[in-house]
Amino acid sequence: MLKLLSSATFVTLLALSSPVMANPFFGGPNEASCVTAADASAKQYEHEQKIIWGKMGGSIQEFKQQRYFVSSRGQCLLDVKFKIAQKGRVVTTRYLVDAFERRIYGTFYDVGNSNARPLTCNYGVNFNEAGQCANESEFESVIAQLVN
Repeated sequence: MLKLLSSATFVTLLALSSPVMANPFFGGPNEASCVTAADASAKQYEHEQKIIWGKMGGSIQEFKQQRYFVSSRGQCLLDVKFKIAQKGRVVTTRYLVDAFERRIYGTFYDVGNSNARPLTCNYGVNFNEAGQCANESEFESVIAQLVN
């Protein structure tokens, strides 16, 4: 009986410590859970950006979000884009994040001068600085690759 109980405890602990996708007790990520996670994550990013830019004399003029559920990987990616007015200029910030984990896969930051390179534009599965893009359309093509 003790051996059976310890085996059951081991299986339960293993199941609870495994990622959600592999957890038979809670099911895996799906389109509905992606909607919920993406909405919560987008609201959190909007709240954070209001605070950050408000302290620097800016205000959010435009906020867009687009979510992508990649069923083959059980991944929910969120593209959030902000246009911020600050001291006579428009600043664009954009993040591509995993809505479940809030892991960042890409960032784009530009001060609105089409002749200048963005101040930052990084991307990659491990979000190392190896992936650099030159403009927002290149960033969008990276997103297209990551969401398929």
